[in-house]
Amino acid sequence: MGHAVHIESREQHLQALGVLDRVGGTWQMIGTSAAPVFLLTDAQFKALVQAGVVLPARDENKSHGKKTTVKPVESFAPSTIRQ
Repeated sequence: MGHAVHIESREQHLQALGVLDRVGGTWQMIGTSAAPVFLLTDAQFKALVQAGVVLPARDENKSHGKKTTVKPVESFAPSTIRQ
C-alpha cells in the first residue's frame, strides 16, 4: 500500500468506491465510518486522481534528504574563449 487517502465527505466516499470497483487490486479501508481512510496502491491512487475524486499528492516533488548548496556554474564569457 502506497497511499493513505482521507475521505472528507459521504459523496467523495461513494465516488471513490465507484472508481475502486473498476480498478484492479486490493484496497483497505481503516478508521471510523465518520472519517474513513483508504489504503491504496499507486495505480488505484492515480485512478482516483484522474477521476477527480482526490487531488494529487502535494509533496511528491519535495526532496526529503539533506539540504545542500548549489555550486555556481563557471560561465565562459566570449572574450575568454580562444578561437
